[in-house]
Amino acid sequence: MFLYYFRVFLVVTYFLLFSVMAVIFLIFMPFKPNSSRYVMKLWRPAYFLANIRVEPINAPTRSPDKPVIYIANHQDLLDIFMLTHVWPHNTFVVGKRSIIFIPFFGIAFWLAGNIFINRSDKEGAWALMDQLAMEMHDHHKNIYILPEGTRSRGRGLLPFKKGAFATAIKAGADIVPICASSSSKIDLHNWTPAKGYIEFLPPVSSEGYTLEQAGELAEHCHHLMKNKIAELDARIDKESGKT
Repeated sequence: MFLYYFRVFLVVTYFLLFSVMAVIFLIFMPFKPNSSRYVMKLWRPAYFLANIRVEPINAPTRSPDKPVIYIANHQDLLDIFMLTHVWPHNTFVVGKRSIIFIPFFGIAFWLAGNIFINRSDKEGAWALMDQLAMEMHDHHKNIYILPEGTRSRGRGLLPFKKGAFATAIKAGADIVPICASSSSKIDLHNWTPAKGYIEFLPPVSSEGYTLEQAGELAEHCHHLMKNKIAELDARIDKESGKT
């Protein structure tokens, strides 16, 4: 138990340092398409502090003439460990507005060109997504969204909100699911490196879907991701001798 809390202390302390370094770095290159990708590299020492080893299975594939919406399962604060090594090029994040209040990190999030959304204001949120759809269509801007809308905290893959999928349909964008193995499989209580997997699924085209079918597109992507996450979890169980 001591080892677990010691690691948590180290990671939280480094998170504050990381956020300060990110702000300093981004002051000199704010609002650039790859700002988040560059800043993510500053997080990598946290892997050593937490003794976590995440193995990317593949890299994303996408059509060069289409914008992309990346979607991923949202579990808990360990999400950042899963994504550091595989952050896609030229991608901005759509995150909840409360992020701005996290000391230093909120400022870094803003300086990286990411987008804040107020989910409690449904009319404003849909207007923002409409604007993003136009920017994606006109400028091939890629965005990253967590379609569950909240952390699952061990409850499995939660139902998806329709916003990301309606935006993909309006923008004519592909959807690329990012599947991370369950963070409940990551054990920080012993000296053995905690292992996780992350995998990009093939692009899912939004062509042929109408806005009224955004829910169907969401359910299709949810089915694909749920099956893949189960496959990744089974792989970890097999390698650890639990099956």
